[in-house]
Amino acid sequence: MPKKIDFNIIHVTSEDPKHRATELNIHGPTVKGWQSVKNCEYPQEVVIQLEKRCSLNKIQILAHQYLIPSKIELFSSNEDTNTVEDVATIVWDYLGYITLSDNQSTGFKSRELKSANVPTTIASFIKLKLGKNHPNSHNNNNQVSLIAVNVLGTEIEVRRQSNPENAEKLKDFVNDPEYWSPYDDLAFEMYVDVDVAKIIREMENKKRLAVISERFEYARKLKVAMENLRAAGEKLGKYELEKRHAIELEDYERARHKKNQMDEYRIATYQEMCVEQLLETAGHCPKNDECNDENDVHASKNPLSPTLLRVNSDKRANSPQINQTQISPLHVPRHQSPKKGSPSTGSPTNIQTRGSFRRRNKSAGAIVKSTYEMYEEKPLPALRHSQTNEFLRECQIDSDYKTTSKLTEREKKQAALPILVFGNDLVEKFYSKHYCDKEEGLNRLKEELLSYDNTRMHTANKTARAAIFLLHRTLRDKVFSVYNLANEVIRLFFVQFVPGRVSPAEVSRSVDKLLPELLTKSGDTSARIHHMAVHTILTMADCKNVRDLHIIPVHLSRPVSSSTHPRLALSRAEMVEQLIINHGISTDKQSGLTCRTLSEFGSSGLHHPAEAVRKVSERILVLVYKVNPRLVRKQLPPDDDITRRNLLYRQLFHEFDKIDLQRKKEMLEKTRVIQQCSLPPNSDFLSPEPTPNEINKCPSTSNIQNIFNYDQVNSQNKNYTISKSMSGGNIQNNGTVKNESSSSASGISSPSNNSQKEEDEKQCIFCNQPEASILSVSNSMNSHYWRSCPMLVRCKECSQVVEVSMLTEHLLMECERRESYTQCSQCSEAVKLSEIKQHVTNCRGSVEGCYRCPLCHENLEDEELCWKKHLMGDKPCLKNTRIKMQAQKQVTIQI
Repeated sequence: MPKKIDFNIIHVTSEDPKHRATELNIHGPTVKGWQSVKNCEYPQEVVIQLEKRCSLNKIQILAHQYLIPSKIELFSSNEDTNTVEDVATIVWDYLGYITLSDNQSTGFKSRELKSANVPTTIASFIKLKLGKNHPNSHNNNNQVSLIAVNVLGTEIEVRRQSNPENAEKLKDFVNDPEYWSPYDDLAFEMYVDVDVAKIIREMENKKRLAVISERFEYARKLKVAMENLRAAGEKLGKYELEKRHAIELEDYERARHKKNQMDEYRIATYQEMCVEQLLETAGHCPKNDECNDENDVHASKNPLSPTLLRVNSDKRANSPQINQTQISPLHVPRHQSPKKGSPSTGSPTNIQTRGSFRRRNKSAGAIVKSTYEMYEEKPLPALRHSQTNEFLRECQIDSDYKTTSKLTEREKKQAALPILVFGNDLVEKFYSKHYCDKEEGLNRLKEELLSYDNTRMHTANKTARAAIFLLHRTLRDKVFSVYNLANEVIRLFFVQFVPGRVSPAEVSRSVDKLLPELLTKSGDTSARIHHMAVHTILTMADCKNVRDLHIIPVHLSRPVSSSTHPRLALSRAEMVEQLIINHGISTDKQSGLTCRTLSEFGSSGLHHPAEAVRKVSERILVLVYKVNPRLVRKQLPPDDDITRRNLLYRQLFHEFDKIDLQRKKEMLEKTRVIQQCSLPPNSDFLSPEPTPNEINKCPSTSNIQNIFNYDQVNSQNKNYTISKSMSGGNIQNNGTVKNESSSSASGISSPSNNSQKEEDEKQCIFCNQPEASILSVSNSMNSHYWRSCPMLVRCKECSQVVEVSMLTEHLLMECERRESYTQCSQCSEAVKLSEIKQHVTNCRGSVEGCYRCPLCHENLEDEELCWKKHLMGDKPCLKNTRIKMQAQKQVTIQI
């Protein structure tokens, strides 16, 4: 029969000093595997010398979780091992190749086990040629690694036995091509203690011989013992990993404790399972053929019996009875061959495992079912075994005994992650029907979050997800004390646990999980439940990690309909008002607190049937009006006598009038100060305080706003976007009302007759051309902005006039047809979606530290006035048509 063939690694192209090739010679839970050197050359080769010449059947390879070769080629050689002096002289036969996944789908946490069935080949050497690695963020040095290699084949010669009869039987046993031992599989060896694995294999041979000799009772006892020993071996393998981890941390006290625990558990297991008796080390044992219930292994002799459980923990007084048997996922076969004793693939299986054992003597009473799950509720994750530290994060390092779970199977599956992170006892508190248990569970969860330490616990993201699952459950509790405590833990979670630990994606997931439930509670009829939910939402919104994601403002500022419940609409409006007060109005379109979004929300609230909602919406519109009057008035009916007959609009417009009047006073005061500064030094002129009549006769708000904007542009040299007005010819400055017409926008214009006449203002704010020179060519400053200014360009999509330097940003963020544009990843220009493929093919890319002209696509050096030099210099941009138009007009005027 095919069996595991021992081998030695005799040659590798390179090896990391901490991960030698000799690691591949052994299999076990603590094996680290082989790694190539950093930034090695490819291909890398690994040459294996088999202990005996054999007929190959299968080669198994366990790859690293992120140091993954893209391809592995397999070669074999049948040369005599005694004549080979140099690996380079070996002649190889090509067997085939296997490919490995890049492992992105598992987050680089799982290892891939490949089992390749090779053509029947006589071999004494095997060579693995590893191709270039799969690139990923974890593999910065382009290394490859193999954790384990396993060779399965049929020995050509059978060892001679002292007993001729047994030798003949063993020969038939070995030559059985239909049988594959599941205990030679690599998945078994990498998770079970090495010594226990050897005993299990020896029992496997004893069992096969017992069947041939028709010792069926002996075979049955061996089968049960092997199953229980496998579970015990997995436990011992975990203990060994914990001991190694303690040694790495120099925690020698814990290492000593683990070693003693392993020795006690191993000795007790062998005694309980009667290993020495079953192996018949002293010869044939008649007791193995007796069917005695008192000595029945599967009924009372197993490594998880009360005797063993008392050995491993001083806290355990009695072992409870298990009513149901559960099987570790490691033991469940994917599919089973009808002829062979093992599955057709190299998956981790044990075909004898059925989850329960039948008594022969029915009068013996009920069967006490006990498995590995009773002793340790965390099954060893198949094919997710990583290095020591990663493995310990997957398995809870806790040797305390767990009683029978009170959770149903459905609840266990639902709360699998919280059970893994916090343990079964804590999760049971949250599923209890008694509010006292839930309060205790919340207090324990609070302590877990406050005492979090990533060096000895699970990752922060995994802990956060498990905690949010439990908190979401308690938010629905009808007992106020539980609900109140849940809100307290939620606030603690976002304020103290999240910062510096949890990733933005996990924070977003946590908020998305809790916010709908909190919003529902914010509309509750009970005032204390309502206030608690509002307080929690606002606390979450104030946390920087949550605030940067803009999730809560976007949810709250969605327009309310007239059918929205009054309490829910009122709580949302009040929270939006509080967010404006706390965070201010933002210009970020993703923030949910822009002028446009808030004005639409306030306008929708004005039409709600509840008076309280309308009042809060009115206050929100007043706050927005102070920042952007145009957008607010655009959402409301025209300000005329008919509209003001409505009481709601009359009060709202009255508030707007107060704001406008205050602005007039401020601008008039500013004008007076400027005039005083421009008077001769000896002048004693002082402007008196304006009277109400003078205020009413002063320039309109729009003209004063023009003066303010014009002065601000010249003093701070800011970039402004300008566009053609609907009324014709005026320019728009990012949405601020600039004239008295009923048009939707006006923009940066030349100073009105009421503005100051300083020399600095008598020039274009973009190209700095004198006003006299401009008026000699254009009819007005607005005409210059619209047609002639070389620093401006008209958008071909929406006809809006913008600065050339801001054209790319306009097309991507502001243009009416911005959905049809995307940004090139190479040159950062705005490109139409229909043309992006052709553009990327011909794109030359941008130079780091340079600007990119959207007209001629040239790179501009990052220096002062680079745009003016490019667009108006000695050699202006060839694609700037305004330079040519301006030159033609000047020639025409001269003629």
